[in-house]
Amino acid sequence: MRYVDRRGVAAPPSLTANDGAGARELERAHGHYRDQRAGSFAFAAYKSADVAEAMRTLFGGKCAYCESFHSASSPTDVEHYRPKAGVEGDAAHRGYWWLAADWSNLLPSCALCNRRNGLRIAQSGMGRAAVAGQAPVTVGKGNLFPIRGRRATGPRENCEAEDPLLIDPTRRDPAAHLDWPEDKLSLVAPRFDGREHDVYGKASIDILGLNRQDLVEERTRYLALARAVLAGAESLLAVASGLADEARQDCLQRFDEQLTVLQKMCAADQPYSAMLGAHLNQRLHGLLEEYRALLAQRRAHDAPRQNRDEVAEVAEVAEDTEDAIDA
Repeated sequence: MRYVDRRGVAAPPSLTANDGAGARELERAHGHYRDQRAGSFAFAAYKSADVAEAMRTLFGGKCAYCESFHSASSPTDVEHYRPKAGVEGDAAHRGYWWLAADWSNLLPSCALCNRRNGLRIAQSGMGRAAVAGQAPVTVGKGNLFPIRGRRATGPRENCEAEDPLLIDPTRRDPAAHLDWPEDKLSLVAPRFDGREHDVYGKASIDILGLNRQDLVEERTRYLALARAVLAGAESLLAVASGLADEARQDCLQRFDEQLTVLQKMCAADQPYSAMLGAHLNQRLHGLLEEYRALLAQRRAHDAPRQNRDEVAEVAEVAEDTEDAIDA
């Protein structure tokens, strides 16, 4: 999970226009919920095509919670951060129905983060075989929405007075609450707040099942691939430091290519980019410092005959890679 600035994408017209699907549906919902005995309402405005497209643009086609690409194999769930049809654990609450078509309450989610399922959960120190032997437990958001403070129960109440424990990555930076420790598998853990686990990190991991078997195995595979690319880049740089002239130039060019691959893997629109940045950040920064030192030597040695545009171009690769891992 990584922070995404919602201000970068305009709200879909179907939800914001005065005569749009969202406004018309909200008016009908107000009438429906005036009857205290009325059941759930059939919301549909949030399923509009422009909403799905805005979700894709905002999150790059990824699940807002687990950063998986999922649209190739299953449809995107437009998820209600504050659940629209009820709150689990509070039988009297009718859900945040007045936010059913509110752009700020919608997130793209994969089915496994959004829906309640029985899944195997990995624990620290486990290998693949141990995870496969776990008994499934029920995880997934569903209508779970734990908060601290007083819960809003109607459109006249202030939702901002609530303190939700589930992280909304467009409102709260997940990096302040989630950690990526070294382990046999790629697990996410809550950071520590003093001596206690961060409550937002722990709630988000537990509710969404962010250490579920298939997700952990895919993150582990992706991390191994990135580390292999990084190891290749480190080897190329080590070799380049002992070469001169054209041989060094050729080696650095191949190093540039490896950096470009890592830059793309760590980009915000790529899967598991928050995890990759956390694991690779320190090694990449050290490698880039070595790279800059070699470029400086190359400038000093080749200055009279070197194309300055070429030097600027390879230096720009380093800067772009650093921006990607720091994003």
